[in-house]
Amino acid sequence: MTPHGVEPDPGQLRAFTGQVHQQLQSWRLLIATTHRPYANLLTIRLSELDPQPPHLPQRLLAVCDSAAAVREQLPAEAGDVLLFIEESLSDGSVLPLVEALQRSVNPPTILMAMAGPLQPALVQAAWRAGVHALVCSDDFGSGELARALAAINQGVRYCGPACEPLLSSQGPAADALSRRELEVLPLLAEGLTNRQIAARLQIAEVTARDHVQKILHKLQVSDRAAAAALAVRLGLAR
Repeated sequence: MTPHGVEPDPGQLRAFTGQVHQQLQSWRLLIATTHRPYANLLTIRLSELDPQPPHLPQRLLAVCDSAAAVREQLPAEAGDVLLFIEESLSDGSVLPLVEALQRSVNPPTILMAMAGPLQPALVQAAWRAGVHALVCSDDFGSGELARALAAINQGVRYCGPACEPLLSSQGPAADALSRRELEVLPLLAEGLTNRQIAARLQIAEVTARDHVQKILHKLQVSDRAAAAALAVRLGLAR
């Protein structure tokens, strides 16, 4: 769970995994990340710290790279499971998964890590989905995981210092998109031009252009590429 495209620093990871180990003693851990080097190092480090059962890594259920794999690996009785998850996995946004898990009878505790730069709409959507802790992976080296886990263990919902200000960010967000804008957004994410969107939806090109401009404003992004990327992370497009 490092910023996308950035190699994890082994020294930094060893430091923060040592700090959080005690906070994980009461949990079965399920890690969901597309960054396999991080997951491998985390597993090795936990094994070094406490190789004897019933502690980690024996309490590490699995390392998954997709929401589908999380569903397969998550036990039916998940009240003592900590799901440590990125906001996007190999099969797309995890927000639909988080929302579904929160509706289950015995849901896991969910700690979500987001890579910067943070988008207000994504932070707000994750918080509304019901994650128990929301942190920025850029802050891992400063003890952010230990603080989040300490709060969770005390029964307190936690939003990290990088994410918290964005919860009250002013201006429209993803949930303010109109029904037509929600139809336009996946087409925009496909890379269609305004003319192609208009043809697909059988509307005027100028109307398609206006919808695209409103989408950019409501998602608080500057261009179509950023809107498309955010739409995928929010689970509004594939």
